[in-house]
Amino acid sequence: MHALVTGGAGFIGSHLANKLLAQGAKVTIVDNLSTGLENNLPTKSNFILLDLTNNNFFIKLPKTITHVFHLAAQSSGEISFENPRYDIDINAVSTLELLKWSLNNNVKKFVYTSSMNVYGFVKDELIDERQPTSPESFYAIGKIASENYIKIFSDLGLNATVLRLFNVYGPGQNLNNLKQGMLSIYIAYILKNEPVIVKGSLDRFRDFVFIDDVISSIIKTIDYKKTYDLFNICTGVKTTVEDVINNIFEAFNVPNHQIIVEKGTPRDQFGIYGNANKARELLRWEYKTDLENGLNQLNNFINSV
Repeated sequence: MHALVTGGAGFIGSHLANKLLAQGAKVTIVDNLSTGLENNLPTKSNFILLDLTNNNFFIKLPKTITHVFHLAAQSSGEISFENPRYDIDINAVSTLELLKWSLNNNVKKFVYTSSMNVYGFVKDELIDERQPTSPESFYAIGKIASENYIKIFSDLGLNATVLRLFNVYGPGQNLNNLKQGMLSIYIAYILKNEPVIVKGSLDRFRDFVFIDDVISSIIKTIDYKKTYDLFNICTGVKTTVEDVINNIFEAFNVPNHQIIVEKGTPRDQFGIYGNANKARELLRWEYKTDLENGLNQLNNFINSV
């Protein structure tokens, strides 16, 4: 296998690249380092500094790529409102161009990480893949557009799998980015000994899935034979913002830390948690790390660096 990992200098991408290398694959990473970190790049990987919004970016891609893992994205709903043109370029147009290149180069597998944001505002119940999509941010629009592009290219012969990731967290998250990653944002405030700023109600809820479990789900797609399919990657556990903050306080041993609640971000989902039965049945995947254990691992990692 010669794997292309886009966004491989980022949180999820670097974990995936390391896992693929450990399994004996050759790995090429492309990243523009806008949010990814050069320190995240595995030493045995081949790195190409590349912005997927540039015309003809694919000229620099090796012709020997067999598997594409497309993780590169602008992944903040808040930022998508600040620059919607860039958001659609990086989250949809680049996907379209990469799909064209993959089909023309006989890539064996195309894996795309989408988001639970495509579901939009939903009821307080387990959400499965049959839930109609209703994107409420520019970010989510780009993700659902990419999913639809992928479906068309699968009809043209490209084997592709889409994973709708819920709230991913774990060691290696960028704690300097206060506009991306709910859990990491709260931890960043604690580490700086500043009040935790919460944008929106403490009653909002999410489904937090640990990075190792997410990487496991991506690896499971490699041998999945169906030409096109999509899966929720989640735990099915509903956790309110207030509960996750209290869990962080306990894991990081910071009782009585100040919380400041501010106005929410535009069109932010109030709450969502997912049903992963389809991934369990067809990919033979299920999560293994609960929130308490995951936060303890994250705390241990932060204390070790």
